[in-house]
Amino acid sequence: MITLSIFDILGELDALDLTIPEILLNLLIVLIVSLWVLLVYKWSYQSNVYNKSFAMSLPVSALVTSMVIMAVSSNVILSLGMVGALSIVRFRTAIKNPLDTIFMFWAIGIGITVGANTTILAIIGSLVIGGAILFVQALELFNSPYILIVRLEKEYDEEKILAEVETIYPKYQVRNKSIHKEDAEYTFELRGKKDITSKVDGLKTQSGVVSVILLSYRGDYVV
Repeated sequence: MITLSIFDILGELDALDLTIPEILLNLLIVLIVSLWVLLVYKWSYQSNVYNKSFAMSLPVSALVTSMVIMAVSSNVILSLGMVGALSIVRFRTAIKNPLDTIFMFWAIGIGITVGANTTILAIIGSLVIGGAILFVQALELFNSPYILIVRLEKEYDEEKILAEVETIYPKYQVRNKSIHKEDAEYTFELRGKKDITSKVDGLKTQSGVVSVILLSYRGDYVV
């Protein structure tokens, strides 16, 4: 049986060249800065469903990375062993959203920089990166594409339907128009921000409208 005495623990701390307050301070800084990453992710996520498990993994990944860097930075033998151990690790979970990959890399970068005692770089870099993400999102250059399907029957006014669609997005395009004896179906392509779903409510009140379906290119829909 292997026993670990208080002298062994103190010897390990001396080998790390770090005191307990310094270790706790580094981990606290990592936690605070990574919470900023978490907030930016929550404000700017692009998927339709907020991924809570991925969001929780961001500060945890930063803390684990910082712990590893603090361990290997003061022990060459341990660093070589850590490289060998990590070389056999295989991560099976795929990150489909490229922006999620950026956030994960950002969290790991915070752990590396703080663990390597370059805390000011982690703080300033995180503020700049977070500000850049929020600024680009505020420019509204990347509006989401949508497909709007309107089904009609019996008496309906085409001009009023088109006018209502124009209020949602002035530069809409008619992708499909199917007219039968007593019903019709229109397919429009338009773009907009996340709040576009509330703008289609006016179509439901138009005469002859049976259903309104809003589809995004990511495969979700709102009826």
